[in-house]
Amino acid sequence: MAVTTARAVPAERTFADRILAAAPLLSVFFWLCIVYAVEAWAHATPWVFSDELELTQLARSIAATGHPARRGMPYGFHTLWTYLTAPAWRIHDVQHAYDTIKYLGAVVMTATVFPVYGIARMVVGRWPALFAAAASASIPAIAYSSIIVEEPLAYFYSTVCLFLIMRALLRPTRTWIALAIVACAVGGLVRGELGMLPVILLLAAIFLLWRSARVTRWRAQWTVADWVGLAVVLVTAAIILSAFIGHHSYEWLIATGFYKGRIFDLGLRAAGALTIGLGVLPVVAGLALLWRAPAENTTQALRAFRSVLLAAVIGFGVYTGVKAAWVSTVFGTYTYERNLIYVAPLLFVGTALWLERRRVHPVAVAIAAAFVLYVLLRTPYEMGQDISYNTPGVSILQQANRYFGLAPTEAKIGLLALLAVSVALLLTPQLVRRAVVGLAIAVGIGVIAWNLTGELAFASASNRTSDLFMTNIRRPTTWVDDHTGGAATLYIGQQMKDQNSEWLLEFWNRSIRAVWSLDGTAQGPGPVLTPDPRASDGALNHSPGYPYVVEEKGIDIVGTVVATHLHKAGGHLEAWRLLRIKPPLRLRTSVTGVYTDGWTGASSAYTRYSTEHNRTGRIRIILSRKGWGGPDKPGHVTVALGPIVIGDDNQPHVGTPAVVRRITIHSKQQVTVVLKAPGPRFRVEVNIDPTFVPQQLAPASTSDNRQLGAVVTYEFLPPRKAAHKRLKR
Repeated sequence: MAVTTARAVPAERTFADRILAAAPLLSVFFWLCIVYAVEAWAHATPWVFSDELELTQLARSIAATGHPARRGMPYGFHTLWTYLTAPAWRIHDVQHAYDTIKYLGAVVMTATVFPVYGIARMVVGRWPALFAAAASASIPAIAYSSIIVEEPLAYFYSTVCLFLIMRALLRPTRTWIALAIVACAVGGLVRGELGMLPVILLLAAIFLLWRSARVTRWRAQWTVADWVGLAVVLVTAAIILSAFIGHHSYEWLIATGFYKGRIFDLGLRAAGALTIGLGVLPVVAGLALLWRAPAENTTQALRAFRSVLLAAVIGFGVYTGVKAAWVSTVFGTYTYERNLIYVAPLLFVGTALWLERRRVHPVAVAIAAAFVLYVLLRTPYEMGQDISYNTPGVSILQQANRYFGLAPTEAKIGLLALLAVSVALLLTPQLVRRAVVGLAIAVGIGVIAWNLTGELAFASASNRTSDLFMTNIRRPTTWVDDHTGGAATLYIGQQMKDQNSEWLLEFWNRSIRAVWSLDGTAQGPGPVLTPDPRASDGALNHSPGYPYVVEEKGIDIVGTVVATHLHKAGGHLEAWRLLRIKPPLRLRTSVTGVYTDGWTGASSAYTRYSTEHNRTGRIRIILSRKGWGGPDKPGHVTVALGPIVIGDDNQPHVGTPAVVRRITIHSKQQVTVVLKAPGPRFRVEVNIDPTFVPQQLAPASTSDNRQLGAVVTYEFLPPRKAAHKRLKR
């Protein structure tokens, strides 16, 4: 009698089973969110200016009107992140709105664990995939989540697109292909470098096709002439594509046309910073996984992953190099690792592949190690700085320098040793048939610990900088809004080349709607204005009709003082004054050409448009170099006093001088000049030639590279007779 045995049918997974299976990933997401929320809570104020203020202005305008604007001026589309953060600015309290945005950034950026896990599960098991997810949400750049920048959404969105690209390559159905195409097309609206996502999608599809069995068989029949022809076609296509992009992008045209060397140099520096931040091994392992290992059973999923990884490295790498080269021509030379962080999740998935299979091609390891060795030797570690905003990867070295006195040479030796250990670990399975599973687990934990240490270091430095900015502006930060009740307020200053304090004031007080300067030094984001004063009474044109004005030291608007607020400027305590304007908007006095620390450059001026009861008086000018004890470079001073005239530039000048004094000022010297004013309206101009540069005269004691004249103060005094009468009383 035959006996048949029924094959067991797997039980259908219940909802509880799915939740239980997702528990480890949800746990990683939850605990990392807690860590980053605490960092956000400790982040006192924005400090990345003017980026954070610009995004804030756009989001506030969207919240209020539905359209982006900067200081009331309509502005084009910038990023989807402003639309996602706009609802938070519907909260009346600025502090609560700011906190909401920081917590939102922490949650969104940490949510990267989910698409990374999805990518990894296509090629590895659950636990290696969990490693890739946790590591991707622990990189130093995660500290951007506490800053009002586009990275929190961009990092998450980029990884989602990479997941969709993988899915579309593995399951090329209409739905997955459409999702991948649409998502990648939207990438540029999230952040500029994500405009490379359509290119990455196209390259990944080409690479996968190149690896297909049919194309492989076809290539096997190629002759040398065929390969040469392919090379010619690729070079020609690259030239045509570059010309096409250059026709539509001035940045690409300049960088690729005139600064090709900088593209490679700065791009490799960014790769070096990313390598340091990720802990070296993930970069070596991830790049080595691009090459098929000996006796490997290559699956379609593995081919797709390699295609996406290679396409992402090329796409984001080219963008990073070109962007850094362009910025070096218009702003400064920086290492822009922040543009390259989007390849990190794929490198961790590659590392997860090695942790699971512990198999890699030795030649691939050698090539990847040689590349990493080169970038580690060429990348500046920037250890003399507390924080490098564009280069979060080096934060772990900066922290080691700060707390343990680690020198750059020692850091380089340590990184090279880490590279040697990484290569040894990667090749261990080639030397030992049975690699210890515990070693793979230890390596995974070590990689996550390195990254999380770097993230904590970067976040700690960012929070220290934030605290420093807060001590400069001093609490209560919303003092303007508190006194105006939100009424429109104008800000007027001078010598605003270092505008951090004003930007902070503008961020914390929504009532500040416009920013002017008397000397043309006011900066964006948004429109600025240099008003033209009227010689007869100091009335300023283009008055917006606002009821309040905040004025800096040296500026005296006609009105009633409502409040004063101390803040640090140039290392000294200064006072902002909030006035209710007595229309029309006009100056009583103004001082221009004076830095926040009291020093002037080659010239400065004092203009008085009115006095009490139109009385005359005297003007006392104190010129001092007492604060400069370095080598003497005598300055020849010319003091001219006379009536106010408006020049061709619509700005005040001294007319025919009534008085001219010439003196010479030396190091450690102070000179006082008192002149009789010709009437209630007059102007004094002080010119000093030559100026001196402290850094050039005493390079070992200061880094101040300004052209300085003297510390100049102006004081209006009553007539001498009136002063005598007061003394007698």
